[in-house]
Amino acid sequence: MWRRTMEKGRVMGKFRKAMLVTVALMVIAAAGALFAACGSSSSPSSSASSSTSATTSATAAMTKILGHAPTGLAATIAKRGYFVAVDDPNYPPQSYIDKNGNLIGFDVDVAKQVAKEIGVPVKVVDAVWSSVPTGVQVDRFDVSIGSITITKEREKTFDFTVPYYYTQGQVIVKQGSPLLTSLAAMKGKTIGVSLDTTYSTFLQKAGGINVKQYDTDADTFPDLKNGRLDGVMTADLTASQAIASGYPFVFSGKPYYYEPLGFFVRKGEPDWLALLNYAVKKMHADGSLSAMAKKWYHGFDPTQAPAPGVPSYDEALAKLK
Repeated sequence: MWRRTMEKGRVMGKFRKAMLVTVALMVIAAAGALFAACGSSSSPSSSASSSTSATTSATAAMTKILGHAPTGLAATIAKRGYFVAVDDPNYPPQSYIDKNGNLIGFDVDVAKQVAKEIGVPVKVVDAVWSSVPTGVQVDRFDVSIGSITITKEREKTFDFTVPYYYTQGQVIVKQGSPLLTSLAAMKGKTIGVSLDTTYSTFLQKAGGINVKQYDTDADTFPDLKNGRLDGVMTADLTASQAIASGYPFVFSGKPYYYEPLGFFVRKGEPDWLALLNYAVKKMHADGSLSAMAKKWYHGFDPTQAPAPGVPSYDEALAKLK
C-alpha cells in the first residue's frame, strides 16, 4: 500500500507589492504546469498501452493453459495484469523479512515460480496470519501461498490446490528436559503452539494437556528456552530451523502425523484454481519445486509425501477419542 501526502503552503504578505509578486509567480507557475502537462501528454497513453499489453499477455497465457478464455477471478487478474500472493513474514525459512527489509523465503520463491509457470506476474505481500483468510475471502489477496495444511475442515471454507510439499507435526523440548514421547506423557504439561493451527486442534482434542497458544511458532521458542513451557508442537521443518538458528531444543518422539500443504483461494473460482494446480504439478514435474526446497531446507526435500506408516493429520485427528 502506498500513501501520498501533500502539503499546502499559505503565503501571506503585509504589502501590496509582495502580494502582486506572489500572484505573478502563481500565474507563471500555472502556465508552466500547463505547458508541462501538454508536453507529457503521451505519458497517460503510454501507461494505458502498457496496461493493455499486460492484460493481453496474461489473458493469452491463461487461455493457453485453460483451453478457454479465463473467467471469474482469473479474468479479473488477467485484466489487472498480475496476481497478489500473501505470506506471513513470521515463519522462516518459509517467509520472513531479511536484514534489508525484503520478504524472502521458500514460499516467496514458490510464488515467483508460479508466476513464471502461468505467465502472469506476481506481487508478493506480507500480512500476519490472522488477517490472511479474510483477506483472501474479500479479494484483498488472490491466493495464500503460505504453507497451509490442507484439512477437511478448512476445505469447507476455501479451495486448496494439490499439495506442493509436506511437513510432519512433532514435539520439541529443551535439551536436558524430560522427553515427551506420547500424548500420555504430555498430560498435565504445558505445550506451546501457534494460534489456529493443526497442532492446537490436535492437542486440545487429545485432552488433559495445557495448550498455550501464541501468535506464531516463533513466539513459542523463547518461552520453551526459558522454561515457561514443557514443550512445543510444530512442523518438523520449523523446529529444525529453530534448532539450526541456535535454540537448545531436541525432537521428542516420532511425528504424530504428516501435513499436506497447499495454496488456498476463495471458493467458486475454478479457472483460477486450475491455473494454480497447473503450476504446482508443473513445478513437481520439472524439478523446480524440489530445487527450491533443497535451497531453503539445507538440502532436504519435503516435496514428496512421507513414507507409509505416518498418518495424515485428518486420519490422526479422527483416531482421537
